[in-house]
Amino acid sequence: MSTNNTDNSTVLDEPDTLEEILNVNGDPGPEPTLPPHVATFLGEQLQAFYSHLMSEPVPDRFVQLLTQLDGIESGRDGE
Repeated sequence: MSTNNTDNSTVLDEPDTLEEILNVNGDPGPEPTLPPHVATFLGEQLQAFYSHLMSEPVPDRFVQLLTQLDGIESGRDGE
């Protein structure tokens, strides 16, 4: 692992090669996990954000693009 430490401060080591990331069996290690309270907080924040986003109207430009795609697809169906 390399340490890019020019000023003697603590720097996280980053693996140089894929072999340094994989365990002895060649499999990636366990998935990192979050503490339950952090996961709950993030989930609540994401739900609030996306519920607000879903209540927004679809921009006119998106509607135009979707209509164009529908026309192209229906043209292909007729061939």
